[in-house]
Amino acid sequence: MINDSNAFKAVLSFLRVQIDGELNGRIVVSEGYLADAVGRFGVPFSLNELDQGRLVKHLETIYMTKQEDGHLLQGSFKQWYPSAKASIDFHYWRRLEKHWKDNSVLPIEVVKSVDQVTDEIIGLLGNPKDKESWNRRRGLVMGHVQMGKTTNYSALISKAADAGYRIIIVLAGLTNSLRYQTQVRLDKTFVGKSSISDATHSKIYPVARVFAGERPDYVARHPYCGTSQLSDFNSAFANTGGAHEGNFADPILFVTKKNPKVLAKLAEWLSGLRQDQKLDGPMLLIDDEADNASVNTNENPNIATAINQCIRGILHTTKQSTYVGYTATPFANIFIDPDTTDGLDREDLFPADFIKSLDPPDNYVGASRLFGEDGDLLQPCVCKIPTDYADVLPVKHLGAWKVPRLPASLLDALREYVLARAVRISRGDGNESSAFLVNVSRFNAVQAQVRDFLDVALAELVSAIESWSMASWEQSAAMLELKRVWDREYEGTIELDWDAVRPYLKASVTPMETRLVNMKGGGIDYESAPPTGLHLIAVGGLALARGLTLDGLLVSYVLRNVGAADTLLQMGRWFGYRPGFENICRVHVTESLVGHFEEVSASVEELRADFQRMALLGKTPLEFGLKVRQSPTGISITASNKMRAATEISLAEDFSNRHVQAYSVYDSKDINGKNLDVFKTFYAKIGSVSKEQVPEEGNARVWTGVPVSEVVRLLKAFELPQTEFSVLEAGGASLIAAYIEDRQKTELASWDVAIPYVKLRPADGALPFEYARDGFGGQTYYRSRTSAVKEDDLVKITKKNAVAFGDDDLLYGEDRNEVQARADAIKQRAVDAKVKSPSSAVRLAMSRTRPLLVVHLLRLASKDKDVTFDFDPELPVVTLSLVFPGTGVLCRERRYHATPRLMQLLAERRKESESDEVLDDE
Repeated sequence: MINDSNAFKAVLSFLRVQIDGELNGRIVVSEGYLADAVGRFGVPFSLNELDQGRLVKHLETIYMTKQEDGHLLQGSFKQWYPSAKASIDFHYWRRLEKHWKDNSVLPIEVVKSVDQVTDEIIGLLGNPKDKESWNRRRGLVMGHVQMGKTTNYSALISKAADAGYRIIIVLAGLTNSLRYQTQVRLDKTFVGKSSISDATHSKIYPVARVFAGERPDYVARHPYCGTSQLSDFNSAFANTGGAHEGNFADPILFVTKKNPKVLAKLAEWLSGLRQDQKLDGPMLLIDDEADNASVNTNENPNIATAINQCIRGILHTTKQSTYVGYTATPFANIFIDPDTTDGLDREDLFPADFIKSLDPPDNYVGASRLFGEDGDLLQPCVCKIPTDYADVLPVKHLGAWKVPRLPASLLDALREYVLARAVRISRGDGNESSAFLVNVSRFNAVQAQVRDFLDVALAELVSAIESWSMASWEQSAAMLELKRVWDREYEGTIELDWDAVRPYLKASVTPMETRLVNMKGGGIDYESAPPTGLHLIAVGGLALARGLTLDGLLVSYVLRNVGAADTLLQMGRWFGYRPGFENICRVHVTESLVGHFEEVSASVEELRADFQRMALLGKTPLEFGLKVRQSPTGISITASNKMRAATEISLAEDFSNRHVQAYSVYDSKDINGKNLDVFKTFYAKIGSVSKEQVPEEGNARVWTGVPVSEVVRLLKAFELPQTEFSVLEAGGASLIAAYIEDRQKTELASWDVAIPYVKLRPADGALPFEYARDGFGGQTYYRSRTSAVKEDDLVKITKKNAVAFGDDDLLYGEDRNEVQARADAIKQRAVDAKVKSPSSAVRLAMSRTRPLLVVHLLRLASKDKDVTFDFDPELPVVTLSLVFPGTGVLCRERRYHATPRLMQLLAERRKESESDEVLDDE
């Protein structure tokens, strides 16, 4: 068996040479070919079955990973790059491409996709050889969290340098650790050597040797570096090379953090190169995590925030500049302008020229796989934290909080980390870095206390494993606890059993160390890691989450209350690539946070689906920005800095082809009682103005032909906290009610209404259904939901954020078979067109001919027996869901006044979304 990672890599490299020679340039690999090739070419290495399986998996990643090219929105601009390529001397790009392929850094198809996508993006930048027809370009690239945005802009920078850009600036987050991480990555992909002034200690990276033969000290061409791995920008360092515009055949590269003092110094230095005259440039400015700190969030839009002003100042030091923002969460960028429809493109950093949406490779682990409706990793990998933290590490606490001990669930997560790393060692990956992420507080002092407790727990584990793992382990309480966690998480799910993993426990735990990852504790230097890798228990907050990559992340434990979706998604450091060890990773989050992730995952997928549809229709970034800004999704998923003072917002929501569910209700028997009274009035009325239908399944009361006036009256009287239901204008119309009223004389004039129930009494004490028809045989009951969680004064249903019980609830009132057949046809058309199919709910909504209102009468309960709700136990909780077919009516923009409740929610989100406690990091 191959137990050494270097030996494994050597065998893998040998096999690649043999396979490449046999394929002779062919990219398509037939099924079974790689397994056969490993069997044939691996004979000299005496590979066992486990070795062969590992090698095949790695080779499948290299040869069989696929990646689509994404979608584009752009204004009117003629691509210049295709015709210019023939005359460009590609040095930086050719060597990077060859390095990625030859050293198996990226799968072959991914390299091809990166090449095609960056060809498209660079063609949207200004042509550096054209000095007349342009002076500024502004764009945005939307990726996914931990997908590989740095890979994309490394390729873009390389091509831009080859094409003629001479000033290249990368803004790399707010902290020194993020700036250092980005500097190292660009040194490895673009510069070719470590950017430190001491040549004696400068490393030569493999990318530099692609065209340089075997001389280890030789780097062919490289850009001048105005920053280094040791230092952010300072004028003294920049001047050491005699920097003056025109002195460099190759570009100047700056990698700097978003600190107003540092950025101001860079702008001043650039301005001084030609005595207050603008530089010829051209300049390419890459803004990594462009939604974080770059956007002008000042209440007065005419007064820029410090970092925003500095970025704009830097861009104006050259006659020609191109700004490209990169982010996985572009919501704040879309909201750059105040809440009006005019003047959106006047803001300097709004991506008015283009927005490119990147598709991830098919081996990417993202929100949809972990938290999506059909997520294949939800069940094995996502663990809901029990409420054992409430007294020792409450989600809401102050900086002075004293941590008495660690929750038992956090100690179990530590045990999982030890076990998961032992499994990786058994598979020959022991020298690969690993990590355990602990994000439980925004305060440095609390983080330090948690780190200290983990230090003690780790030391106890080390002692127990050294003493007992290979002896009479049953006599050790610590070993018995490890065995308990092993049985719960891994026994029977992987190739090892307990006795097989025990020999690897000592090697697993011995090199582990705890590390504070915040402004006070410092960052992570993988460049200085020993050959055996770094194995870290990383304790931090959102500063740890935003942009920082934890190599080999195995286990995550998160206790945070995050409101804004962009902050929430960025917190997901577990997204990314886990080749060969996806099944042993664990993500511990609260049940409430699982619900938030499910909600945000659906919102982002909806945003990307909108983007794809608008791209196919040839829409512009401005049109896309307006659509997002005018939706409740947009209001709820971005940090609410635009709502600091004004309570009036502009929305024009399109609910067509959607299933909208009120999955949050107020934890109040009074409000629920009022809503029940509203429902009873509605129920009494519809019997006299519509026709009742008997559904074939007999699991609901269904009416057809309900007048729209009754539906609107119900919606206006209901009290529900969600944005779609709670944003009110002067006349008292919610977003949904206003949308319906705009179509009340046409497509939404007549409604189907359903009240579902169950016939068999559940074991959880469901209440009898009070609305059975006269003469209905047998007892019926209200439905039950046991996945409800309490959040302040709200109760939220977290199981897929759904009050509906599956797709069946979208079919009431119409012929089920016909609706389902139309939905299946929509899915097939998407498959045939090779585009992402809408979700099943959207397909069913698209297939209906009439709108549907479902009134859900529920018994709500929490899985946590200690949690109680303020509902009358003898009455059901009432909530709603609505299914809207397509619309032919143009959505009309309205000015809305946010309710006090919405303003309170937005204020709470803003507070929770603010940066963790930090120190001045200059």
